[in-house]
Amino acid sequence: MIQPRNALSATARAFLDEPRMCVMATINRDGTPQLVVMWYEVVGGLVILNTTRGLVKERNLRRDPRMAVCVEDGMRYITLSGRAEILEDRALQETEVNRMARRYRGPEQGANHWQGIAHQDRLSIHMPIERIQGRGFD
Repeated sequence: MIQPRNALSATARAFLDEPRMCVMATINRDGTPQLVVMWYEVVGGLVILNTTRGLVKERNLRRDPRMAVCVEDGMRYITLSGRAEILEDRALQETEVNRMARRYRGPEQGANHWQGIAHQDRLSIHMPIERIQGRGFD
């Protein structure tokens, strides 16, 4: 299944809405892939992630914004790719992180997740979906 931007089927959208981890891929300076497991959320045609400033993925994205995330369940998977936008809006980050924390940790534990990381220098990563590839979905 290869589809254009925002063409997620209802089945694929439901799969992505479950609290699964994604593997985020960026491109190292030498052209090799850099992979990291992360929380994510898909809102409309946008993949949302949040990270600590200064990590390899940030350096890679500032140099080359191409990236992808893959979410799998055995042989079923969806890979979303596009170009990252890095945002530094703290209010937006707080909203996004708390929403993701409720998704991954539950309503009670996730409600105030931001308070535990607010002292960190963080960044939002937004990736408009340019390409969708998957297996095991209609």
